[in-house]
Amino acid sequence: MRMVFVCSGNICRSPMAAEYARHRLASSGLSHVVVDSAGTLGIEGEPASAEAREVLREAGLDLIGHRSRGITEGDLRTVDLVIVMALTHLQELERLSRSGTRKRYLLRAFEQGPEPHDGAPDLDDPIGAPIESYRSAFAVIRRCVDHLVLHLKHAR
Repeated sequence: MRMVFVCSGNICRSPMAAEYARHRLASSGLSHVVVDSAGTLGIEGEPASAEAREVLREAGLDLIGHRSRGITEGDLRTVDLVIVMALTHLQELERLSRSGTRKRYLLRAFEQGPEPHDGAPDLDDPIGAPIESYRSAFAVIRRCVDHLVLHLKHAR
């Protein structure tokens, strides 16, 4: 199984979510799930923001090797699950490709539990904000990814 987390620039939210998901999936016996991240803005080769790296370092995780990349139509054809940070990302993906997986969810659709729910809010972009905004975003990411991992375990 392949999944991709998508945000705007692929330098804050989606890399944090992908790295935490890799960690949680491996510790849950789901290390066969391949996790990637990408952005809708097509920014290529940039490192994760210093704040995102610091917040993940505080959690014992590492974004040092991350480099941003844009989401492609090919990605959408080859992944099984797409998790986006905001409704605008879903709309961008729909414009990019109407084919590929139909399993596209807002991250916060998993905030209340392992079954996705409708009407989920966006995860605000912390770029340019103080590090506390990154910590708050990562707290939401952790909660949602924990539920997403439960969802994937039950779907086996």
